[in-house]
Amino acid sequence: MASTSATLSFEKNAMFIVANKLLQQLIDLLDSLPPSSDDDDQVYTKPSIVMPGGTIGKHSRHIYDHFHLLLLHNPKLGSDPTNNNSRWIVDFDDRSRDRPMEVQHENAVRSLKEMQQKLHQAQEKIPLDTPLLLVATIDDNDKIPKYHMESSFERELWYCCMHAIHHYASIKAICIEHNVPVSKEFGVAPSTTLYHHQHQKMTGHL
Repeated sequence: MASTSATLSFEKNAMFIVANKLLQQLIDLLDSLPPSSDDDDQVYTKPSIVMPGGTIGKHSRHIYDHFHLLLLHNPKLGSDPTNNNSRWIVDFDDRSRDRPMEVQHENAVRSLKEMQQKLHQAQEKIPLDTPLLLVATIDDNDKIPKYHMESSFERELWYCCMHAIHHYASIKAICIEHNVPVSKEFGVAPSTTLYHHQHQKMTGHL
């Protein structure tokens, strides 16, 4: 009975556990970078050659922005004082750029830890099946209005998680390019890890 109860508890909280774990992976990686000095965070802001224009900082900020925008306009949790609408609206295209966390990895670590706290609050206040309205730019023609679609907190939180993993793979490539140690599990999708584990079990190569 205790085992069943624990399983049900995990299933109920699994999405939050995974989101927190993913953010912690990035926090741990950033904590391993050399300390930044006055306006100088060389590894964090060093542009990639293999991924032109990309930096660890830009990808970290981009990942954070998606989690931030998911929660921003939630009536129970959001930090937007102008939102008087009871409807939860999410627009992942409304991203900020050139934030301080893009150039100072200590700033990024603080922001990511704050996001972990926000997700903990969301876990207590917002049911995963809460409906929301997703607003998206689907064409670069400015005459085409933004597209509206119905979604849920659960679906979009999972999107943020998968989006993070996708960008972790880019961060990993940049780390390898800049000779920054990074674990082989970083930036690998859960389904890929599970496949490799099952394949190793079948072939006896554990």
